[in-house]
Amino acid sequence: MATLGPEGTSQRRHAVHLLGLGRQVGANGQLGGDLLERTALLIAHLVNQAREDGAGRIGLVGTEAIRNASDGAQLGQRIRERTRLQLRILSGEAEARLSYLGGTAFRVPKGQPATVVDVGGGSTEVVHGLGSRPVNGNSLKLGSDRILMAVQADDPPTARQRVDAEMRISMQLEAAPEAAQSGVIIATGGTAANLPVLLGLWRPFPDSKDVLREEDSREPWLSLSRDDVDRALHLTAAHSSAEVAMRTGLSPSRARLMAGGVLILRGLLERYGAEELVVTERGIRDGILLRLAATVARPA
Repeated sequence: MATLGPEGTSQRRHAVHLLGLGRQVGANGQLGGDLLERTALLIAHLVNQAREDGAGRIGLVGTEAIRNASDGAQLGQRIRERTRLQLRILSGEAEARLSYLGGTAFRVPKGQPATVVDVGGGSTEVVHGLGSRPVNGNSLKLGSDRILMAVQADDPPTARQRVDAEMRISMQLEAAPEAAQSGVIIATGGTAANLPVLLGLWRPFPDSKDVLREEDSREPWLSLSRDDVDRALHLTAAHSSAEVAMRTGLSPSRARLMAGGVLILRGLLERYGAEELVVTERGIRDGILLRLAATVARPA
């Protein structure tokens, strides 16, 4: 939830709930009755809270896990019954473009080249563009949780498992689009937002109970070097998720996902020969917000 103005968003509030949708769908191909119901109830609760807080327009979207779930349409039906809102299940291309728009808006000048990468639990979106206009990109079946499952990683992953993961990541990233021009690389999504937390530069956003929480007031974009990413990689390689959680304040489940997510970010830097990564919490949610605002502003 946020207010959109000419210089960006303000009064930003959001909630974080790790339900394990991607892991469940990856293992069984569907969400299943219990997870369907829990997810629908949670979304209905957050929608009601947003309405009570005065939200003028609400959009609901489903991404990789819902897109791949055989019962994803059932989730949409349950949500509609409880909220009277339509869940739009995004294609991989639409997800990538919205991530690009949200990651670059109010940051990348018009005509300047940029690449936005959104590393999630089950997929990674890579989009090249100019300014806030995406040009080409795609969604890769590569995510922080997916890669840990693929190598059956211990906690922390062993050296052999990390090498296996790096090889798999490198192979998957061959399908990432080539950049017509070299430009800034912006990482968004949970892995990107928590990378500065691993480095002690940002405080973690707490996993939510049942409320929309205010975000910290800080610069939305942060530049990190390849050495910074390597330091985060060493931390997740040398310590268990419980130890990382204790050191950083992340939840253990978040800390566990970072072991895979940082490997993917490191692979992306190598793929594009970059020495710097800009991380941000701006991403698909902001892209959706901008699209909603454009719809409201469009004359009938």
